[in-house]
Amino acid sequence: IEGTGSDSKVLPMPEYLKKFITEFNYLFEKIYRVYKAEVINDDNSDLVYNFANNARKFLELYLFYRYPDFDTDESKYLKFFGNREIPTILVSRINNEYSHLTAFERGAVPVELPESKAVAKLIIEKLKVDQDQFNSFLNSIGELR
Repeated sequence: IEGTGSDSKVLPMPEYLKKFITEFNYLFEKIYRVYKAEVINDDNSDLVYNFANNARKFLELYLFYRYPDFDTDESKYLKFFGNREIPTILVSRINNEYSHLTAFERGAVPVELPESKAVAKLIIEKLKVDQDQFNSFLNSIGELR
């Protein structure tokens, strides 16, 4: 519904909303597209530009339901990715530095594909452990039929 002054009208839902059953599926699709991306160009630059926020929101939702008894994001990351420090640090860096700008300098430097792709790969590879759920994720975004 679009309101314009004292009038309103019903419009078709935007494709990016209509295509997905929930925002959770939408966020998965964005992470999966970074995981599959070979190059970033004008047609898909939004994938990397928005990756940090998309990954953070997806992980917050996913890990909340997977580990409802852990109180911090850091402990959830450690549980999900294992007790290896590098993945947790890498994911935390994307989630904290790129998703929430803490200094002007960070916002002035564009995020590049390799770092986003590395985090996307970590997330996707961990999701693949539960093949039934992963296949459902793929099916929900039209990648598996």
